[in-house]
Order: sequence, then C-alpha cells, then structure tokens
Amino acid sequence: MSDENLLEVRDLKVHFGGKKMFRKAAVVHAVDGVSFSVPKGKTLGIVGESGSGKTTTALAVLRLVPITAGEVRIDNLEISSLEKEDLRKARRHFQMVFQDPYSSLDPRQRVGDIVREPLDLMEIGDPSERDQMVRDLFVQVGLRPELTKLFPHQFSGGQRQRVGLARALATRPQLIVCDEPVSALDVAVQAQILNLMRRLQEDMGLTYLFISHDLGVVQHLCDHVAVMYLGQIVEQADRISLFKNPQHPYTKALLAAVPKARVREDETREERVPLIGDPPSPINLPEGCRFAGRCPVAMDKCHKIPPALKDQGGGHLASCHLLDN
Repeated sequence: MSDENLLEVRDLKVHFGGKKMFRKAAVVHAVDGVSFSVPKGKTLGIVGESGSGKTTTALAVLRLVPITAGEVRIDNLEISSLEKEDLRKARRHFQMVFQDPYSSLDPRQRVGDIVREPLDLMEIGDPSERDQMVRDLFVQVGLRPELTKLFPHQFSGGQRQRVGLARALATRPQLIVCDEPVSALDVAVQAQILNLMRRLQEDMGLTYLFISHDLGVVQHLCDHVAVMYLGQIVEQADRISLFKNPQHPYTKALLAAVPKARVREDETREERVPLIGDPPSPINLPEGCRFAGRCPVAMDKCHKIPPALKDQGGGHLASCHLLDN
C-alpha cells in the first residue's frame, strides 16, 4: 500500500444469494471486481445510476455488508479480514454520513445524546468531559451548543445533516464515507453542507469517499471520480480530466444528461451519446461489455468480450473496446 493512500480497495466483490436448502439460488452481482484508492486528505467520488453498485461498494468498505471477495485496507490495516471485537475497535477510524437526515437520527433521542453515543461506545475521552466534547462538535459543524437538548424533529434537514456530520466526527476518524449526503436537501442548503465538508477536510485532514448520482455535486467537492456501471468501474480519472475529456460512452451519456456538470460551454455535443433503455439484470449478466446493450456505438466485439479497465494516458482509466483502435 502506498504511504500516500489512506484507503485501498482491491478486486472487491459483493454477491448476494446463491444458497438455498435444496437448490441453487440466483446470484446478484452487486459489486463485481472493483479496485480503487483514495489518497490521504483527498476525496474520491463514485457516481452512477441507481443499481450501479456504488452504495453497496461504500457499505462493503465499512463492513456493513458481507464481502464476497477482495481486500479493503485503511491506513495499512486490513479491514476486510477483521472480525468481532477487532472490527469494533477499528470502526473509530472510519465513519459514515447517511443519505437521509430524516431517518438516520433516532427520533426518540436528544441530538446531544446521538452525537455522544460513539464517544461512549468507543470510550473516547474522560466521561466527565464528553458533554463538552459534544458541544465543541456542534460548534465545529456550525450549530449552537445549546441545541444539544433538542430532538431531531425540531431541526431542519440541513441542520440534521450537520448533526450527522458531528456524529461522524465524534470518533476523530480518518475516513468518512458519504452516501449521497446532500441529495435530500434543497440546492441552497446543499451548497452550505458541501462547503462545510470542504472546510472540515482542510481543518482536520479528512479523507472522503463520496457516493452520488449528481455530477454537479461531485464536480464541486471531489478530487478524483470513478464511474460505476452494473457493479464495475468503467472509468476513473481526476475530476478535471473526467469532466473535460470523458472516454467511456457511459460517462459521456451521464454528462449529457446533466448539463450543469459540464466544465466548458464549448464542449463538442457530437461526442455525447444518449442514454436509453435499462441496465441488464445483475443476475443474468451479458457475456461481453455490460453497457453494450445500451451503447449506440457498440461493435460486435463489445457483445462477446468484456473490455479491460486500461490506462488511456495520464492515469485516466477506461474500459472500452473503441479506445483500443
């Protein structure tokens, strides 16, 4: 593992099903051989349509779903092999901010108790000092410390997501996984939360794994971007390269569908391809390229041979037979 990388994921697979009492059950290939790394203090965004496997990838990194195969390492600690008490102790180093600020907070608890809970579970700090630690965390995320006595229903969506951030920061983690953390918020509040996340990253040296379907949000926050389709990464590059010069037809289609994500007004529209139809079933995967059935520029080869994820120059990875010509 590189000293510069905090998170390393290698050939990660998450398959569901396949076991029944008297017959073989269908297998869902939710994540199917994903590899990536995130440098310390940086943000990797994973984007794709619903069902692409991006959220399952995030949950697998945090060991919140069973890993079928592959390796996950955080700061040279192999998370994928830890079990029981060792895994529980390691969880203080990686936390998650969930998508829905309305359902991710227990409505029966005061928000101060919600933020304090990880401090008690991980035995962080002296018990007599934890209430003050909670108040400090509230200030850190832009909330008044006296609000700790309130319940979640007394907060707006943006304030609730700030509480979620405070809870994630409580254990002083190195990695925070964010699963569409602003998708349930309106645009003005989205900008506030994203700016807060960027400031926290700069102040605390945080590393983010950022899951989103909104390329405009990804363009604002992320340093590198990986595009997932049907359980696999089809393109990966630094943010500027990916938005300025997308290589894979699927990435081009995603960008065409979200005009605000374009980097330049003079981008060539002829290079864009429409995204039509639905992805194949993750149970019955196609023989060749998984995008071939929806790709308007697919060749015969695309339907028979799966393309490899290759460096197309400057660390810009893409998997497409058209790039081999």
